[in-house]
Amino acid sequence: MNNMKKVSVVVPCYNAAEYLDQCLRQLLCQTIGIEDMEIILVDDASTDGGETKRLIQEYERRFPETILAVFLEENRRQGGARNVGVVYAGGEYLTFCDADDWLLEETLEHAYNAAIKYDADVVAFARKNVGVHGVCTELEKGTKDELFILEDIEARKKFLLNTREEGYSSQNKLFRLSLIKDENITFAEHLVMEELSFTLPVRLYAKRYYYLDERLYICFLSPGSTMRDSAAWKLRKWDNLKVWIALLEELTCRKILQRYWHEVEYLFFTLGIGWSLGMLFQSNCILTKDEWKTLTEISCGIIPGIKENPYVLHEAHPFNQAWNRLLLKILDMEFTDADVQEANDAMKESAQAFSSCRAFV
Repeated sequence: MNNMKKVSVVVPCYNAAEYLDQCLRQLLCQTIGIEDMEIILVDDASTDGGETKRLIQEYERRFPETILAVFLEENRRQGGARNVGVVYAGGEYLTFCDADDWLLEETLEHAYNAAIKYDADVVAFARKNVGVHGVCTELEKGTKDELFILEDIEARKKFLLNTREEGYSSQNKLFRLSLIKDENITFAEHLVMEELSFTLPVRLYAKRYYYLDERLYICFLSPGSTMRDSAAWKLRKWDNLKVWIALLEELTCRKILQRYWHEVEYLFFTLGIGWSLGMLFQSNCILTKDEWKTLTEISCGIIPGIKENPYVLHEAHPFNQAWNRLLLKILDMEFTDADVQEANDAMKESAQAFSSCRAFV
């Protein structure tokens, strides 16, 4: 893999033997051509008795010019495994695929061609969620392709809050590798909900960002994943907030936060605080008085002026308006016993509506 390939694909693998075959079969039959891609499999210290390791080694043996295997001694979660994979990547562009997901055969060709045609730093595309692993899926195309040219501050401010269907996930995107390495953009490690720690900085640095309205990434909604396992989620219930706090500190160090403070402040309010609470109460969590107090103290310390945020004041979406009002009310509470009961009841009532809101999916 000495010659630069068109695309590097990083696949974090943890106890992935059950699903990895499907992922790799789809990667190896990409219409872009096996000679124009490299696949970096990162075994994140799997604990399945060597099954994942053996499968990875077998694929590397069969496809030595295409597949590189990396084995970690310490589990670093998906963010850490992806960071290691990026270190080894040498392609012109970079993408990520989870081991239990897969790409359509046309994915890399279509995304790469769009990147070249529009000289894009990022090509984002839609994804399709499926509940059956390996189900046959056909290419679905829309009509809302769009190029975002981010050469001035006002254009970027508007863009930061325009997530379309691709959202802030990292898998359904093709990134110019030189941008990632030049700006030293990395994922938060040892945490779940880490993707925004990578994709938000990308949005702050990319100059040309193309949205390709095709469903090219197939996401398997595994019932055993942390996101869909209530018990596992409760153990990591504050990870999303931790990721956000670390991200704000990093953006401050990069001297880029102040320029886009109102946009990032609103994202922290809705996706940091709001998303954390929504997911918790979807999983039937009940917060204690101490937890509520800690959450509100941290939040008010970070975003003390959120009531005056222009995006809060001028939010037009009815659901977001109601959700914002609830969050603001909670942040104002002193958390007496009655406040705790009211906050928990209000969040339980809102949890079902939260799950159906596309902005938070």
